[in-house]
Amino acid sequence: MKPAHSRTRRESGAIAKTGGLHIPVAIVYPNRYRVGMANLGFQFVYRSLNSDPRFSAERVFFPDPDSAACSRAGVPRTEESRRPLSNFPLIAFSVPFENDYPAIPGALIASGIPPLQSDRGPSQPLVIAGGVAASLNPEPLASFVDLVYVGELETNSTGLQTDLFDVLADVLRSPPLRTMSRQELLHLFRDVASVYVPSAYSFLWARDDTIRRIDPQFGFPSRVQAWKRPEEKETAPVSTLFSPDTEFGDNLLVETSRGCGRGCRFCAAGWIHRPVRHAGFESFRKEVDQAISQGRTVGLIGSDLAGHPELEEMLSAIVDKGGTFSLSSIRPEGLTPRVIELMVKAGRKTATLAPETASDRLKKVVGKPIPSEQFYELVHRLVSAGIPNIRFYFMIGLPTETDGDASEIVRFAADSRRIFVEASRAVRKIGHISVQLNPFVPKPWTPFQWSAMAGPGVLKRRMAMIVQALAREPNVVVRAESPRQALIQAALSRGDRRLAPALLAAAEQQGKWSGAFKRSGVDRALYALRERDRDEIFPWDVVDHGIEKDALWRNYVSAMKTGGK
Repeated sequence: MKPAHSRTRRESGAIAKTGGLHIPVAIVYPNRYRVGMANLGFQFVYRSLNSDPRFSAERVFFPDPDSAACSRAGVPRTEESRRPLSNFPLIAFSVPFENDYPAIPGALIASGIPPLQSDRGPSQPLVIAGGVAASLNPEPLASFVDLVYVGELETNSTGLQTDLFDVLADVLRSPPLRTMSRQELLHLFRDVASVYVPSAYSFLWARDDTIRRIDPQFGFPSRVQAWKRPEEKETAPVSTLFSPDTEFGDNLLVETSRGCGRGCRFCAAGWIHRPVRHAGFESFRKEVDQAISQGRTVGLIGSDLAGHPELEEMLSAIVDKGGTFSLSSIRPEGLTPRVIELMVKAGRKTATLAPETASDRLKKVVGKPIPSEQFYELVHRLVSAGIPNIRFYFMIGLPTETDGDASEIVRFAADSRRIFVEASRAVRKIGHISVQLNPFVPKPWTPFQWSAMAGPGVLKRRMAMIVQALAREPNVVVRAESPRQALIQAALSRGDRRLAPALLAAAEQQGKWSGAFKRSGVDRALYALRERDRDEIFPWDVVDHGIEKDALWRNYVSAMKTGGK
């Protein structure tokens, strides 16, 4: 391997493989370059494939109208060689977010590849999807992909440690295998661990549009077990591609932990990635030291930063060497006096906190019962220490939420501002409080997977109430995510293969959803706004993340009892 120098990007870390008979793979991030380059999972797959002597991976971002890697006709082309997707025998989509789903058929259509899996023959590329969203529920993409890898990839110094890529290498290197029918070819993946083959499963729906039965065909398993990296092999994925033209600039991103033991009922990452695994500092100290020497900020991310046993040691090591760092949202217990001191020394100007709700009752419902007083105390400590800006994240439309619960956010923000202003006066410097409002979207593999999403009208009204009330508060900035976009995300999150016409309609509009559901005859309310029955079969029941459905149901029932429902 050697570095690839892009003629059109300000970046470093790209790879060009020379010599040998490598299998070319196009890995596609279904969004813009700026977003995809900041995604650690995408970078991990790119680096892992290129570390494997059998494969040569090139990156594709789509859509990106400003990219010289796309032709005027809009054909997605790779960053490394500017070849179109149709030139690759293997196309792998990295899919962390549901709202990017239309870009998958869109990229195939723009490349002259039939978007529907059933229309592709032996000469067409194999299409794979992976990533968090696809692992949670692969069914919305079932009509477009040949295979879905469910779970986490594992690597060592010789490349990818998964049966999937062993079989892929055999298939793509063997001309006789490539002449098989599509169905015969996919049968070769029947016993491959953590691989879901959508075309091998038939769904029977009842008159009320719920799933009556899922039938695996040809001896395929009834459920596909998601792969989790063994705890003793846990190392931190780190960014190896750098560009100032990404969301995080030239930062070194490090995933210091995976999973979370807190059990918040809305958070899929806290359930599918159990048990929580913390990467030891020694496993990525070298990359951190190198980043500091290059003047890069070290961005530490993870679902359980507060629980990392070496958090203070990591931050101290960065600051002692003259470096700086950033932290993703962190629970209050992680912001110890020492951590706050190190944040100030590192020049951090903003601290991000996620109460999720300000209602004491709802805190118990969602499983995150952190008293508001703990956040108030943190606001005072952070501002007094020299961090002038505070960012809060809240969810609107949580199960059993009332207008009164939503109005508690106004009181919380006003009380926080009072403490914020007092502390700011003492240090003679004032910043601002940001309040981010996000609609609650029920996710598979959480206790709230049975819950209905609040309707757009309810969400808009409650958000407007909060925005208007806080507009009178100086130094408070409120931002609200679109309820319409959240409704689409909810339909995609809990949908099945019958969403294909809507995804195709959105793809024809370059990912815009305006009228896509109506024109395709797909009822998004069926997936987003309906509470599920206990024994309902879910589309994502085809995969297994090691969590018993009955246990999630009991947790859900407990939450509803807490909420008085």
